[in-house]
Amino acid sequence: MTSSLSTKRQRSGKQRREKALAIEPALPTRRLPSIEEVLNQTRFFGEHDHMIQYGKAFYKRKILTPKIMNFPFFAQSGLYFHHHLQFQGLEEFVSMECPYFEDLIRVFYSNLRVENGYLYTEVNKTKIEMKPADWFTIAHLKYQGQQLSFPTIPDDLPYNRDMAFSDMIRPELQGQNVKTVGAMNVNDRLLHYVLVHILSPRATNFAKIMHEDTFMLWAMKNNILINWPHHIMQHMIKCKDNKMPLPYGILITQIMGYYGVDLTIDSSTVLGWTHYFGTRSLKKLNIVNVNGVWHHGGANEDEEHQPEEEDIEHEETSVPDHHVEDSKPQPLIQHDAQMLSQIWGGIQHLQEGLANLNLTVTRGFDRVTERINSLEERFDTFQDSFK
Repeated sequence: MTSSLSTKRQRSGKQRREKALAIEPALPTRRLPSIEEVLNQTRFFGEHDHMIQYGKAFYKRKILTPKIMNFPFFAQSGLYFHHHLQFQGLEEFVSMECPYFEDLIRVFYSNLRVENGYLYTEVNKTKIEMKPADWFTIAHLKYQGQQLSFPTIPDDLPYNRDMAFSDMIRPELQGQNVKTVGAMNVNDRLLHYVLVHILSPRATNFAKIMHEDTFMLWAMKNNILINWPHHIMQHMIKCKDNKMPLPYGILITQIMGYYGVDLTIDSSTVLGWTHYFGTRSLKKLNIVNVNGVWHHGGANEDEEHQPEEEDIEHEETSVPDHHVEDSKPQPLIQHDAQMLSQIWGGIQHLQEGLANLNLTVTRGFDRVTERINSLEERFDTFQDSFK
């Protein structure tokens, strides 16, 4: 009986580890670095001048928390904003996920330059020259479409700011000069969320609808194919040169891995709930499903009177709505369907949490096993030295 239970535990443990390996993106095999390797940051640079530049402008630069979109959930949700992302060829890009390396991302930006569609940088003494054709291999993005560089707007685009903005505002709020995301219809608000957190990430002002936001949303909604590699590189340079927090942590980690940068020494940031855009995000954004229709939730305080949130890990809670639901007034007593929807959402969140906990525990056991194996090897070597 005991032997049978032990066999079952071993089998289930093996299955969990195999499942975790299947989910986690391919990364280099981790090894235990020496203390000297970890503390010696000269390993980042091939030239002394690069190290000086890094120390002055990037050593303490903040890394934006990347977001990963749960695309399958939204594709089956009854919402339609994700169709604009599919037309742009962004489905796989917005869903990319892997642990990311904050120190190496800072080094990536400190040496970054863009010339004639090529991206150049150097990390851990490894030179990176990213050609336009490489974007599809690394990030599933084609180097094609309109090369937009806001505030310059091509003359051949029939863009009208007022009309574009008005088209995003809920009917009952038309003409009220509201410029916060709580006034947007649900699908445009979620498309705006993807824009400011994944496509053109920024650190603050998530609740405000900037002119650039309006233009980019208008372009996507009108099926104007955008050259996203060009857009991303321009945004990288903008953030680098203007001392802004640094975006695209997951993308940059994928780029470094593709070009053979050594990722085995530095510690990575493991993904958690704050990195994902899915069912939990809708609850925090106060967007609910009532009888199969997505609505803004009940009235909250005006966003413009809320303190600006600097901690991006909690930015979702700093974007409350401030208007009633779309067109039809809702009763004060909650619908049974809405209550059931929220209960089901809670169950889904619990399932996601248990899955993440299981993955975290499995990774922890793997790390302990690696350390034990390393200690055993060192002990064997120590014993051999006395023979």
